[in-house]
Amino acid sequence: MKTRFLFLLLSLCLMTAMSAQRQNIIFETDMGNDVDDALAIDMLYKYHRSKKIDLMAIMLNKEGQYPPRFIDLLNRWYGCKRIPIGVTTRKKNSTMSHVQNFTEVVCKMKDEKGRPLYKQLPEGTENWQDAVMLHRKLLAKAEDNSVTIISVGFSNNLSALLESQPDGFSPLSGKDLVAKKVD
Repeated sequence: MKTRFLFLLLSLCLMTAMSAQRQNIIFETDMGNDVDDALAIDMLYKYHRSKKIDLMAIMLNKEGQYPPRFIDLLNRWYGCKRIPIGVTTRKKNSTMSHVQNFTEVVCKMKDEKGRPLYKQLPEGTENWQDAVMLHRKLLAKAEDNSVTIISVGFSNNLSALLESQPDGFSPLSGKDLVAKKVD
């Protein structure tokens, strides 16, 4: 049920986005709970590569070591290494952080010689950004009413964005920044 709803919502957002001009998309995901987010992001990468959308960033609204590594793996696989990854710093779902999920399994896959099956950043070299700060940075630079945020999973990043205060990226509060920049 969640998968069908996700694809319907994503399809509607993308059809709306494509009907006018190339739409700026920020994708919020709880990657790792189930595979539907990976399928949705596959669609977003394909639209991005065909220049139908600008995938500005992928934000993780679930903590854990492997979800951002998996997103980075996908960025590399699809040739989109420059798409920034934002991670939550709001610990809301810590009861699930110890549970193995498909992102960990894929990141740990090895070939017959014991080498990682997919190109990844070496452990310890990750440079993930705080999701709320990345939201503020991207929204501040965007034209007014030009960004669509697609959110799947938890709302912790978006809640924190709305509660955020003016900073070096924008003199606007989070609520005012979203009202001005998000379509």
